[in-house]
Amino acid sequence: MSTKLDYVSGETILPEGAFKISPSMIEKFFSKPHEWFRSEVLGEETFAGNTASTLGTIVHFCAEEYTKTRTVDISEIDRYISEINNPEVDIEYVKSQYQPMAQALINNLITTGTPQRSEELISAEIMDGYHVAGSADAVIGDCLVDFKSTSRMTPPTEIPTYYRYQLLAYAYMYNKMGVPINRIRIKWITNNQVGRISEKTGKPMKDYPATVADSTETITNEDMNFIESILKLIAETVACYKANPNLAYILFKDYRLKG
Repeated sequence: MSTKLDYVSGETILPEGAFKISPSMIEKFFSKPHEWFRSEVLGEETFAGNTASTLGTIVHFCAEEYTKTRTVDISEIDRYISEINNPEVDIEYVKSQYQPMAQALINNLITTGTPQRSEELISAEIMDGYHVAGSADAVIGDCLVDFKSTSRMTPPTEIPTYYRYQLLAYAYMYNKMGVPINRIRIKWITNNQVGRISEKTGKPMKDYPATVADSTETITNEDMNFIESILKLIAETVACYKANPNLAYILFKDYRLKG
């Protein structure tokens, strides 16, 4: 049975047969090209989710629900959790974490500004038959906002490179749509680390309730040119592979693909 939290691919808004470049996978094209090829070109499942990704999905849903309706359908979340059958997901931990984390994010949005756009499927054509597409978390004013849950007590103050590719791709799409984006931001939602007991001493540890911290960057025309060049590189690499499948091992840096 489907729920509102189930993944919806950006492919659903693309022309039939178009190749989709996923913003969240751009960094892997460079760091693990063989895994990117298996996942994005061959369609193999290389990641089935874990505790962190499940928490992220739920917190995203809560932000979207609050933004659009000013309420959150907890029964829908409970149904989503009840249908998880993945040994990599700690169900009890998810249940204990999602409400304080989601509430921290909602409180932050109430204070800093509610998004004008939320969980919007968007795309942009890179070249004939090749598009970048995905679901953007939020837009507040001229700022593209992405929500990231983290187990770190002190989140990064800067946007890590692997997330920067993703956010720049969404900013690129919005700018192509005529929606001006001049800043990118990650809202880090920390885990609710309270009520812990030290295994070493048996004494209560300091509490660190769920909080939200921002990492924001101003983007430039150079940034947009940079991400466009990255997207074109990915599209042309895939096109080259389709025209010359025998070159897969060179294009995607895995000699096992030869032959």
